[in-house]
Amino acid sequence: MKLNNEQIEQLKKLISYKGYQEINVQYEILDHVACKVEELMENNPKLTVTDAFQKVHASFGIFGFSGLEESYKKMIEKRLWGYYWNELKQLFTSYRIIFPLGLLFIFFQSSALLQDSKAWILMMIGFLFFSFIWVVIRYWNTHKKYKMYASYMASNSVFQLINFGVLVCTQGHAFVYRQEGVQDGIFANMLIGAILTAISFLFISIFILPRVLDRSIADTEGLIQVYGEG
Repeated sequence: MKLNNEQIEQLKKLISYKGYQEINVQYEILDHVACKVEELMENNPKLTVTDAFQKVHASFGIFGFSGLEESYKKMIEKRLWGYYWNELKQLFTSYRIIFPLGLLFIFFQSSALLQDSKAWILMMIGFLFFSFIWVVIRYWNTHKKYKMYASYMASNSVFQLINFGVLVCTQGHAFVYRQEGVQDGIFANMLIGAILTAISFLFISIFILPRVLDRSIADTEGLIQVYGEG
């Protein structure tokens, strides 16, 4: 038998009651569940949609649909980081690389004019800090709009990167620029080297994070065309 629209909506609600709130996760589970529900109801016409659903849910074991949810979210996460590395490659192979290089040149020149060999680090930290603030402000309304879609919420890893960046910015200056005394010793030098590496990574990343987020948003918009607003 073929489930009608009302029965499909009933299945979506049942999936939601199990704790799966993201709309596209619901549809991913629905793809696996609907056929099995149809088969059970065809073999036993007395079964209700709810009873058939419970049987299907039980067949997935004690963790229910958690395995489906996890594999789906891992796929989305992998795709998102694929976007990141793809955008990084495009940055280094296109004219856009002149923007970070040009900015670095300005920082170094300013450092020379100020006769302070570390001033460029402070400039990079300031640039990163305000850039991260700008990204958060720019995408805040977008975040609220798409928060029910796992395809967008996977981009939380990008915002975690931003949180890490803010932490590096707030702590890095103290280690590299202000406290001359902390530069004595191998451990201190290794720590400063790690901070400088992190700052360099974040500096390059800030030029591609908006493009990664935009691709994630485009994926979510495509899903909305299929699934609706939920």
